[in-house]
Amino acid sequence: MYFTEVARQGSFTKASEVLYVSQSTISKLIKNLENELGVSLFHRGPKKIVLTDAGILLFDKAIIILDTLNIINTELYNLAGTPQGNLKIGIPPMVQTLFSKTIAEFNSLYPQITIDLAEDGSRKVEQQIHEGTLDVGIVVLPTRATVDLETVTFLKDPLMLIVHANHPLATKSIVDMRELSDESFVLYRDDFALRDHILEKCKEMGFIPKVVCETAQWDFIVDIVASKLAIAFLPQTLCTKLDMELIHYLPLKNEIKPWHLAIAWKKNTYLSYATRAWLEYNFKSFGLNRSDHKKEGKDNDGEK
Repeated sequence: MYFTEVARQGSFTKASEVLYVSQSTISKLIKNLENELGVSLFHRGPKKIVLTDAGILLFDKAIIILDTLNIINTELYNLAGTPQGNLKIGIPPMVQTLFSKTIAEFNSLYPQITIDLAEDGSRKVEQQIHEGTLDVGIVVLPTRATVDLETVTFLKDPLMLIVHANHPLATKSIVDMRELSDESFVLYRDDFALRDHILEKCKEMGFIPKVVCETAQWDFIVDIVASKLAIAFLPQTLCTKLDMELIHYLPLKNEIKPWHLAIAWKKNTYLSYATRAWLEYNFKSFGLNRSDHKKEGKDNDGEK
């Protein structure tokens, strides 16, 4: 910068006035540069200085470099002020019903951010975040001990039993899991954390469930139950969307681990502007505090 300004002004004195740096300092810096390059950059005449051939070559290159740096600084400033880029988010199918409005509002606020949604079970989402193929996602806690994530909880919802309205259990006010040992189950796919939780509870109650169907879609689960083919389990939040004339939902005496949802991202990694914008927007939307985040994985409690 000092070299180019001296070249523009044709004077050490004028350059020092423009840069608010003493003439002696500029002269010393230019001399150090010439010594380092092994060439003279200026012909110092009695009344003015002019660029040498080496100086002209360096000036042309320096202008390109400085212009490039100015462009980079401008783009970085714009990026920080208006986040842009691509954001890869993993969301389990059941959770999408909770985020459709959020995604639309975020897209309206940040139109320069493109969103790629991966619709997978919580186990797959947490693994993809861990591997770096997703920037952020929604997972069901607790996560597996093999992944190192940071999480912020935004919903903790009990699992309810759902049965057809004419099912013998439909008249009960609460159900003991042991009463389900002879029932047919429709379960979530094996990449869903809820599947693990249900199977763990059945084992604890002393039986292995008879599984007639597995799926990733909660509305298909409801259809199976409505067809009287099986019983199933849904988070209470989703149960409120059911047709009460066809489906009844009931609390469990022996509670299964809840639908404990959290926003998750990889621990100890760089977060892009787009990722940070998504996190901050969701923290604000759900009234969350990032300082309350929890590190999931090897250093987690014994809940796994």
